[in-house]
Amino acid sequence: MSSKITKIVQLNPKKNHPVILENFDTYLEHRQHDMKCFLAQDRRLSTVSEGVGNVLLVTGEKEMYYGHVKANPSETEPADPLQTFVARRNRVTGKMRLYEVTTSTLKHVCHDRALCDQPIAEMEDQRLQSLKRKFDPRAVQRQKKLQYNRIDLSVMEDKLQSLLTETVVKDVAESCSTTITAVSNDMQQELYAKSNQNAKSLANLYDAQKVIGAEEWRSLTEPARKLLKIEVEVFHMANSYLENKVKAVMQSSDPTSEQNLAIVRTCIYMDVLVQLTGRKAYRLTKKGNSFSSFTKVLDGPIRQTFLERVQGFSNTGEQVTKYTRNKALLYYLALMFALEARDVVHLSLIHQSLEIPRQDLIKYGTIVGARYNSKQDLFSIGYAQPKTEEDQVNEALETMKSFIRSKRSRRN
Repeated sequence: MSSKITKIVQLNPKKNHPVILENFDTYLEHRQHDMKCFLAQDRRLSTVSEGVGNVLLVTGEKEMYYGHVKANPSETEPADPLQTFVARRNRVTGKMRLYEVTTSTLKHVCHDRALCDQPIAEMEDQRLQSLKRKFDPRAVQRQKKLQYNRIDLSVMEDKLQSLLTETVVKDVAESCSTTITAVSNDMQQELYAKSNQNAKSLANLYDAQKVIGAEEWRSLTEPARKLLKIEVEVFHMANSYLENKVKAVMQSSDPTSEQNLAIVRTCIYMDVLVQLTGRKAYRLTKKGNSFSSFTKVLDGPIRQTFLERVQGFSNTGEQVTKYTRNKALLYYLALMFALEARDVVHLSLIHQSLEIPRQDLIKYGTIVGARYNSKQDLFSIGYAQPKTEEDQVNEALETMKSFIRSKRSRRN
């Protein structure tokens, strides 16, 4: 069947025309197996009719290229002396139509730049920085180092002022919540309520029965009697300090006296606290495990007092957290001061019984209510009433202001 040209379709800005890729052999000739072409519309380039594309996107082997299509040629521009057409033939009728094509030069998408959004000065600065990184990398490194080491005090002042406006407490009697709260303030308030505010010495600051709780104290009486029946040679506790205390009671003339039973009850409770401050405390929360190896009466109170309820992806349960370890350490120190019943307690005695840094013991010993003497390395009475939220805010603000003033004076 002979073919006959029935119509010639010239370029029309309201219609899409076939596009010839001028540098097809450079980029995509070897990528025809997965090459895909898309015609898109970028309204930033030129005003085009609805549905007419002016950008050609081509993908191949996980790479993307783009090229601009001149969909609306200007009448002032000289006509192209060479017009290229492609033929489309109808197999049934044998008739053909010729469609004029437009051309496009592809570029890799990494060369794309925003034409309108990015100021010229910013583009020039980026190019300058790129040249510096290429030809003078040492200068760029020095510039970055100076930038990172520079302290912007104005930002600190702004944050300080915003913090001040958020945390001003007009009336302490009102239960106003503030953004600055001491991490240990709740625990300190709890222990402060159980302490003797009129104590004149460290021996009278805490009473073991009051710290542990009256109900738990009574429930530990029978486990304490059973513990005293264990042979001294096979008896072990969480640390040597508690172990020696109980062994001394076992070898006394009257182990079951009320005073000795009080020591054993306190040691059983402190034995659990030592395990909660340890690295393997998470094992205590596993199903079937008991917190104490001597009794199960403490399982409920320990879970309620020290563990935190944490919501996970699949379930919710009590877990040993940083809060648990900090609170257990505070209670341990309070009970140790009560157990020693002396006006002073040496820090070395506490440090030998716990795997905790000395600085942490000094910090939490102060929170409990003791005063640390660095020259003699011991704790003595020095209880201060917990600070209110207003005091904490004012103290934090004064610290920040003094820090900023010192930095400015060094600069000048």
